[in-house]
Amino acid sequence: MGSLLQFLKSMKSFLKKPESPFVKNYLYTVNIRSSIFVSVIVAFFEIWMLMMMICGVIKNSGSYTFQWLLIHTLAYLGLLVMSLVMLVHSVLYINKKKSGYTTGTIIRVIFSIAMIAFGLYISYASNDRGGQVFAFITVIIFVNCIFVWKPLVSFLTLTAVFIVYIYLQQKIINISLSIKVNAFTTWLAFCVTALNSYHQRRIEAEKDEQLNNLNSYLEKKSWIDELTLLPNMNFFYKKSVEILQDEKTEIPELGFIFIDVENFKNYNEKYGFFAGTKFLKTIAAILKDIFKDELLARFSDDHFVVLGKIGDINSKVEAINSEIKKQEDSVQLGIKVGICRVQSRDDSPYLACDRSRYASESIKKHFGHDIAEFDSEMNKVFNQKQYIINNLNQAIEKGQIKVYYQPVVWAKNKKLCGVEALARWEDPVFGRMPPCSFIPILEEYHLIHILDKYIMETACKDVREQFKKNSCVVPVSINLSRLDFELMDPAVELERCIKKYDIARKDVHVEITETALSSNDDKLKKILEAFRNNGNSLWLDDFGSGYSGLNVLKDFTFDLMKIDMVFLSKFDDNEKSQPILKSIVNLAQKIGMQTLTEGVETQAACDFLSEIGCQRLQGYLFGKPMPVEELISKIKDGTYEIDV
Repeated sequence: MGSLLQFLKSMKSFLKKPESPFVKNYLYTVNIRSSIFVSVIVAFFEIWMLMMMICGVIKNSGSYTFQWLLIHTLAYLGLLVMSLVMLVHSVLYINKKKSGYTTGTIIRVIFSIAMIAFGLYISYASNDRGGQVFAFITVIIFVNCIFVWKPLVSFLTLTAVFIVYIYLQQKIINISLSIKVNAFTTWLAFCVTALNSYHQRRIEAEKDEQLNNLNSYLEKKSWIDELTLLPNMNFFYKKSVEILQDEKTEIPELGFIFIDVENFKNYNEKYGFFAGTKFLKTIAAILKDIFKDELLARFSDDHFVVLGKIGDINSKVEAINSEIKKQEDSVQLGIKVGICRVQSRDDSPYLACDRSRYASESIKKHFGHDIAEFDSEMNKVFNQKQYIINNLNQAIEKGQIKVYYQPVVWAKNKKLCGVEALARWEDPVFGRMPPCSFIPILEEYHLIHILDKYIMETACKDVREQFKKNSCVVPVSINLSRLDFELMDPAVELERCIKKYDIARKDVHVEITETALSSNDDKLKKILEAFRNNGNSLWLDDFGSGYSGLNVLKDFTFDLMKIDMVFLSKFDDNEKSQPILKSIVNLAQKIGMQTLTEGVETQAACDFLSEIGCQRLQGYLFGKPMPVEELISKIKDGTYEIDV
């Protein structure tokens, strides 16, 4: 009893719960689909009935009155027409060629009334007492099939229909108690069936609604940047194509606008990451307000991108900078804007965003210069940049990237004690490209490890195949980028190459720039320790080029210090250069590090460095970077005497 009461309470709560628009549409669509099947069945049934009636009239023409024939013919034809109308409307609705929610409901209501009236009439007019019941029950089943009735509607409709049915039957014959009981049982069964059908369909609808809401939520999240709640780049690229393809869009006025919040890193350092995140949301809100009628998205980090009109970009940039300054004036924040004009409806948003970003980067750290437009000069440099990114692997495969070696000599006797492996790109399109034209780009796009792995492999191979043809091997040093420690494990890669070419570990030195050690990276420290455990000599490259040199000496252990060539710039004219160099060499000696000075181009600099105790020298005075064949040739002809 308690379970029944609980069921009735839950059912009452379920029925009182209002239907959402999704549930209403779901139930309506279910009715539409059911209508298709019912209308087809009824249409065939009515055609069959018409044919049977015609055959009966032909065989027994005298058995039917004109009134009977007229009423039945009209009834059959009426249901046939109504079923065809319902079928056509339902099919059009399913194929989304016709909406008409109200129209469809009216059609099915009229059809249902016609079916019920037909069933009542047949059950009243038929001479077959058994057939009366089946005709009536059949039409009720059909009507129940084309409608998921609401419980109250089902109850009232079925009650009214059964009362009329009993009334009509009572006029024909005196109905017995058993027939009344059976009629009541049938009425109850239909009511329960209708209630159960509604309950099941509504549960299905609500489950589908939940699933649909979840899918909508996930789809929305896939288009939205979680931090700023602005559209993300997936949405931006998709929507920008639609905007460009729209014939109403006025192309000449449009441009892709890249926005970089300058000095935002300083804000994070001053206030912390949490405050920086909060302020980035504020900046996003400012941009949304300024570009309220245009497509705006978060590109990455503190970068944003807009597809909009560029005619008033100057006033918008001023407004944005003004609003940012109101929010924060202790840190010098501002925006740098790059613009790429839309040339045609077929412009690639991906390429346009890259170009506008490139324009923005061209004025980074340029005070008073906040806007730059991508032009033909930038296009030349940009194309080369894209070329480098797209052709790195191909250039390596075709041998267009070559390893050159620059000599390193002992300061005391100027004999060859080692070489540095350097990359040179000899391209069929751009000619010979110096490292400064492609290495920064490869670092920016996280491709530098591909190049450095190739240099490492080639250097080890040359040690094996070329240098060992001489009486002794000239050690080679290879350079590693800070990103190499993130994108691969250079200690593992070098060990693999050493074992592959069966060379001594002492013949391969590892150079790591001072700037690569500026962050306290546990992974980097572990890899450096692995180099040391493997027996590789570690060199500190470009000492003095950064701002944390002394901290590096304190926190890391190196075998050799390469003093940056900046100290030899204007060596003869700068009085401070000599005492600084002397102090650096003395410091290195006191902490047990050998020294090598690069960029030695004059005899005066060479003599001074030898005098203060710098052990190794490198520079154009002793030789420029050269192919391995040229180096071997110069060793053989006595230009270089080896002393390792």
